[in-house]
Amino acid sequence: MILIVDDQESMCWVLSKVLRGAGFSVETAGTAKEALSIATNNKILATIIDYRLPDKNGFDLFRELRNRNPKILGVLITSYGSKELQEKALRLGFHAYFDKPFQNQALIAALQACLKNS
Repeated sequence: MILIVDDQESMCWVLSKVLRGAGFSVETAGTAKEALSIATNNKILATIIDYRLPDKNGFDLFRELRNRNPKILGVLITSYGSKELQEKALRLGFHAYFDKPFQNQALIAALQACLKNS
């Protein structure tokens, strides 16, 4: 299952539709708290996390998810991108990073690649 965490409902809706169309099972969350609750009750293989969430940043959420499941894969998405943010995301263990807007097919390809290599 892929967990999408973004406070923009439209982004969650679009990504869930695109990923389901690519054959993934998907859950969505609008906050870190909601994401952690979903992760407690489901086997999450990978997560797509927006950097800016209302209750926590994407780095902190990913750390918490990895503490619960060290094998979880992560993709960071953001509207506030920078080279420094990208470098930090990759250092923290995210498998991919995308500035919004991004190509849906590129995101699917990144997910497929990291799941295949895990």
